[in-house]
Amino acid sequence: NLTDGMDGLAGGSAIFAFGAFTIIGFWSLRHPEIYATPHALDLAVVSVAMLGGCVGFLWWNAAPAKIFMGDTGSLAIGAALACLALALNTQLLLVIIGGLFVVETVSVIVQVVAFRGFGGRRVFRMAPIHHHFELKGWPETTVIIRFWILAGLAVALGLGIYYYDYLATGTLDL
Repeated sequence: NLTDGMDGLAGGSAIFAFGAFTIIGFWSLRHPEIYATPHALDLAVVSVAMLGGCVGFLWWNAAPAKIFMGDTGSLAIGAALACLALALNTQLLLVIIGGLFVVETVSVIVQVVAFRGFGGRRVFRMAPIHHHFELKGWPETTVIIRFWILAGLAVALGLGIYYYDYLATGTLDL
């Protein structure tokens, strides 16, 4: 919900995360001897369906937005990501794959703690952190694209860790 403050930021970032869970779902399906994930194909299909929904939404939510996600959409995306992580047994990996969402949340927590604990001093010009960069004069599209890049890097790191874990099992099947 905190990431939904700029046109396309939450939807675009969610596309990356759902893409990662789609890959993980198909990977789990391909390697049942390692990943005891029941209904891995169904989970991959749910993930790609959410990805497709976000792509369709992003068409109308990109700047200048004609429709907005709101609390219902952002909370549904967060719930879907959490459920996919639980079902695919990648709960800890969700923190990395959803790294942009984590950074946005931590920026708000840091801002509130600093403001209350240090007599009204602020760490950022505004929280969540994407508004900080906006107030520094960055154009909205620049902030969004750079945050999408960060989301993509977080997903790449998460998938790299997932693949490393697969290699560590010693059963690489090329």
